Amino acid sequence: MRTLFKWLLITVVVLMFFFMVLLGLGYLLKENEEATNQLKIKLNQEAQLKQEKEIWKQALFRVKPSSYLTEKLTVFEQSQQKIIANNASCQTPKDCLLVHTNSQALGCIVAVNSTGVAILLKTANEEKGSKVPTNDCQQAYSQETVLTLSCKNNTCAFDR
Repeated sequence: MRTLFKWLLITVVVLMFFFMVLLGLGYLLKENEEATNQLKIKLNQEAQLKQEKEIWKQALFRVKPSSYLTEKLTVFEQSQQKIIANNASCQTPKDCLLVHTNSQALGCIVAVNSTGVAILLKTANEEKGSKVPTNDCQQAYSQETVLTLSCKNNTCAFDR
């Protein structure tokens, strides 16, 4: 009887220890889940802020002309638009350069590769009576102090 009582006591102690370990692991899991949820919320907020900033920047600098806007572009602006679209490819950020288009419709500042810069400069020099930058573009030029060039998905881009 004494041996049975001894084994029963050992079994109860082992089971109690096992349940205590399970409770501890459950508590750790709960705390980890709460921390993970807080981190997810923070990351989602940061991503949303970054996306809003990107949308704002694209609206100001990288306007993608719609069909309505394309109809309003001059012939010169349409040719610049094609040159920019055809010469935005890159391998590294060193391939990219900034160009002032002096056109709000195209985006006052665009990033293109060196070939695109050469063609844009040549066509701008050939264009008689080059336009003076619009007030919108002058404001954009004066507001921008530091722009960082990058090569995203093999396409020239710039960041503030």
